[in-house]
Amino acid sequence: MRSFWFTSILIAYTLLATAPSYGQTLRQRSTTEGLSLGIQGNVLSWSSDYFQYLDEQAGSGSGFGVRVGYGFTQRLEAFGQYDISFMSLDQLDAEAFRISSLTGGLRFNFRATTRPLRPYVELGYARRTGKLDQVVNGNSYDNLLFKGGALHVGGGLSYYVALPLAITLNGAFQGGGKSAIQVNGFDSSNRADVTTFRVSLGLILYLSEL
Repeated sequence: MRSFWFTSILIAYTLLATAPSYGQTLRQRSTTEGLSLGIQGNVLSWSSDYFQYLDEQAGSGSGFGVRVGYGFTQRLEAFGQYDISFMSLDQLDAEAFRISSLTGGLRFNFRATTRPLRPYVELGYARRTGKLDQVVNGNSYDNLLFKGGALHVGGGLSYYVALPLAITLNGAFQGGGKSAIQVNGFDSSNRADVTTFRVSLGLILYLSEL
């Protein structure tokens, strides 16, 4: 009988002694709830049947963006972001060329808060603007502006270095809409198809964890 009680006490003591290690294993490592703010750098490529010459001569660029999000739950998050990219002009005679987008949508996050790596997908609507200053057009230089809406589809990974900070990698496709065109400030009757693909790397700060 003494041996039984001694063994029982020893087992209970062992379980209590090891309880903190289990607690550490299951501690919260990530979150998507509440308000968050982010910054990111990006690389963008674009294509267009209408602007075929332009997308061949200045088809990619880099830039930056800012993001605000609000997580209703650990799964569902609303977001808004602004991105701008400056196209390379190595093969194009122009003063400046930039493409920007204002995007709003919903992000769906996966995996549990005990995991530091959280994949996600997102769906939304983007309002894009392309502005090309003083591009050569025959014997003259023109200013070109195109703007319009597009479907936004994206996805990526968030890695939580330590709460409340996460590193995020995102890939986003925007296309499917037609853009209105202006040349030297005058509206054109034509509308352009524009497709963009942006890869971004950034940081997100979750204010609810501060």
